[in-house]
Amino acid sequence: MVPVFLREVFLFDVRGASGSGAAVPQEPLRAGGPGPAGGRLLDATAGRRRGADPDPLANSGEVSPLQGASPRSGPRRSAGGPAGAVLRRLRYLLEHGRHGLRGHRSVVGNAVRVTVGSCVAFYLCRYALGLTVMSVYATFTVVALGVLARIPGSGRQRAATVLTAIPAGLALVTLGTLLAVQTWAAVLGMLVIGFVVAYAGTTGPRIAGAAPGMQLLYILPCFPPYAPDALGQRLSGFLLGAVLLALAQRFVLPEPDTPPFCRLLADAADAAADLADHHGGPLPVEALARAHRTGDALRPSRVPPADLPASPSLTHKAMAHATEGVRTLLARLEALHTAAGPHDVYHPETVVLLQGISAAAREAADALRRGKRLLPGEGPSAAALQSELNPVRAHRAVDTLERLSADDRLVYLRRRSQVVQAADCAVVLALATRLLLGDRSVERSPAGHAFAYAQSHAHQLWWQRLTTHLTPRSVIFQNACRFALGLATARAIAGLLDLQHGFWVLLATLTLTRTTTLETWSAVRQALSGTLVGAVLAGGLLALVHDRDTVYAVVLPVVMLVAFILGPLRGLAWAQGGFTLVVATLFAQVSPVTWQLAPVRLVDVLVGSLIGLACGLVAWPRGAGREVRRSMAGLCSAIADAIGHTTARVVERSGSTDIFTINRALTLAQESLAQYHCELREETARQPDWPALLVAGSDARRGERLLPGRPGRITAHEVGAWLRHAADRTAADYRSLARHLRTDGEVAWDEARPLDIRALLAVAPAIARESPDRDTRALAAALLLDSVIWLDGLTADLNRIHKEM
Repeated sequence: MVPVFLREVFLFDVRGASGSGAAVPQEPLRAGGPGPAGGRLLDATAGRRRGADPDPLANSGEVSPLQGASPRSGPRRSAGGPAGAVLRRLRYLLEHGRHGLRGHRSVVGNAVRVTVGSCVAFYLCRYALGLTVMSVYATFTVVALGVLARIPGSGRQRAATVLTAIPAGLALVTLGTLLAVQTWAAVLGMLVIGFVVAYAGTTGPRIAGAAPGMQLLYILPCFPPYAPDALGQRLSGFLLGAVLLALAQRFVLPEPDTPPFCRLLADAADAAADLADHHGGPLPVEALARAHRTGDALRPSRVPPADLPASPSLTHKAMAHATEGVRTLLARLEALHTAAGPHDVYHPETVVLLQGISAAAREAADALRRGKRLLPGEGPSAAALQSELNPVRAHRAVDTLERLSADDRLVYLRRRSQVVQAADCAVVLALATRLLLGDRSVERSPAGHAFAYAQSHAHQLWWQRLTTHLTPRSVIFQNACRFALGLATARAIAGLLDLQHGFWVLLATLTLTRTTTLETWSAVRQALSGTLVGAVLAGGLLALVHDRDTVYAVVLPVVMLVAFILGPLRGLAWAQGGFTLVVATLFAQVSPVTWQLAPVRLVDVLVGSLIGLACGLVAWPRGAGREVRRSMAGLCSAIADAIGHTTARVVERSGSTDIFTINRALTLAQESLAQYHCELREETARQPDWPALLVAGSDARRGERLLPGRPGRITAHEVGAWLRHAADRTAADYRSLARHLRTDGEVAWDEARPLDIRALLAVAPAIARESPDRDTRALAAALLLDSVIWLDGLTADLNRIHKEM
């Protein structure tokens, strides 16, 4: 299963680029990279291409001692003989080992923390208190939440996540203990809990990262013997393990703290203010570089997953809204300045708007840095900018209508709209900043219709997020079903066959099941080879040491540390082999075991692997490969519907906004595309420019949020008819693309048709300056041209996709 927080990295890159009018180059995630050997090979070849020379004197002009030596002199003998050579080799290995460990600080630090936490828990319970059951649960809690889980964040954030998970962990251990009374009860519980825990990852990266470890908290107690009298030891062991892990995450080689996301937002807002302070003349190179740097820092591929505003809380929704606003603001200002000539002087109206943008962005940055809760009406104000924006928008609309006769390609309109759109984004940034700092009164602002969620209760926001993926077309729903089916099947087989260590079967199913059969088969092959080697080593260790617990107690931390370092660094085979040794060393201290424990572990992993492979074949075996086209087709249909809804509200002021539909389509498309990029494939077929389609979806959503609430009304029947006709044609083009995607290209699809500007001029003549209703007609013209530039942007998105296909 692809962790949700990894997918957020991809989808937020696309989401943040929405509104830019062009697809931002993406950085698709991969499930893995080249292996260590491949990495060394790449480094070596890269060094040769750069002309790197391992001899520091080669190009220094000095003569090496070996240069000019007689060929008859032969190789020089190593000083110190064989012993000296061995010592030098050991020093070399130790030095390079230290460099390598420093380069993988996060992996080594996590291995040390888990080893310290689990060993302290095990020794305390097993040898100090003499509580065997408690020792097992305390140790496996640390391993489950520290190794199997992938909790993101700094040491402080990881510790907080572990402590927050304690109530859910207590419930899972209790349910597992009580449902172990019968196999059918345990299987039914595994089916429900497996789905719920996996599906809960939709609510944020921390929950998604902890989900695999939380699954183990139910798996461990749901096997015989049915022992409700041992529930106290089990819960105590879990509590002890969780607290020790939290302390280790916080104080033992903790992950460093990262800059708060609000500070990144503030830096980007300051950069936007600096750009807005430029009013013409030479290109502001330094301000543009800072804008690019701060905007790039907001891309989720640059932000730690734990800091991403990805949860359904009101604060995170407002933070994501502010992120979209400030990134679009930076893109608009950059386009404005780079399109102008080096000696151009901006129109006074443009200067006024730029000054208002600068003031609003700087106020937002100051409020974000202070981070204080705001009362209604406090904080950055967008009122001054809005009062300047509305007359400029109306005046420019009148002026632009007079020039459309010579501008049927909308070049002039696009250029004139840059600063107006930038001002809109600055207003959104100011209001979103106030909302994320606690001021829910933003909905009363003239632009507050874009924040319809501001008055929603927390349970409504969480319910919307949870129900978004309750459809067979969601890859998250598919993954949750696949895992629940696999775990329930594994529990049923382990119970019916009365396997000695049945939880290893479920653990193998949990850790080896992937989103495609190709990935699952690759994981199974690696796991089986690693488990086989680990079983041989474990069998030898058990046969040699036998029942001498002292030896196992001494060896355990070493085995754990090595296994938890090599597993993440060397791959799945090393991880499985190392964990097999850890399990053997641990269980040998809990109860008398023989070398036969090793082949039992191998058989259980084989059974679990086959179950995972079978479930992968039954449940969506192609992963997101097929779903990405379906979800993108659904997004095209949602864009077409949004165009129709928005146009109806602009022209007729009738109907209602269905923002949830376009939001859901965008979310499903983003999730499926992110998973597709994370999946291993035999060959990569040429794909359409999916990010451009996601940008189109964000453009459609922004128009549906903003346009119906704009001042003005299109009263002329002919103008309204033209706008409806243009919107219908654009929507029809998106529906045609949807059919093309659903049929795998069997249905032909032509390039989108440009807007018929000459037909618009025939029904929308210029507004006379002495007209008594000039102000009213100017507002209507502004609303009309805002809608035109919105439809033009959607058409441009469609043509960009067409070129890629």
